[in-house]
Amino acid sequence: MKQIFGALALVLMAFPAWAEIKIQQVTSPGGIKAWLVEEHGIPFTALEIRFLGGTSLDRPGKRGEVNLMTGLIEEGAGDLDSQRFAAARDELAAQFHFSSDLDGVGVSAQFLTENRDKAVDLLHTALTKPRFDVDAVERVRQQVLAGLASDAKDPDAIGGKILRARAYGD
Repeated sequence: MKQIFGALALVLMAFPAWAEIKIQQVTSPGGIKAWLVEEHGIPFTALEIRFLGGTSLDRPGKRGEVNLMTGLIEEGAGDLDSQRFAAARDELAAQFHFSSDLDGVGVSAQFLTENRDKAVDLLHTALTKPRFDVDAVERVRQQVLAGLASDAKDPDAIGGKILRARAYGD
């Protein structure tokens, strides 16, 4: 009984903390709308970006294109090959993650606030000037193919595919 009351007390104490989170809607000079949550006591910046158009836009017979693209974005950009890109990212204490699902492409970035400008510049370069070097393409292509082969045997992936087909059609 004490454990139940203790857990309930913890949950109720968390509500005031949630209530103080201020979410602002901001608009960039280019008209892009975003949500901004600021906590200046933490020397860390986290960024989440979603672009419409995910793996459902793969061309017929080209399943995995969007997945391949998201796997390659961090494999070199601009003048930096994949190793130099990784070194530059690590030097900034930054983490980037690129993902795709049926409806969108996601970008997650975390970095120290003191490195914000350089980290955002590096992320911008990754998004606007990816290299697609032949060796990186082949390495990531093999990773994507391995993932597709794994999905073909994974009951959760198979069930999800069947559910989506029945719920939403082709």
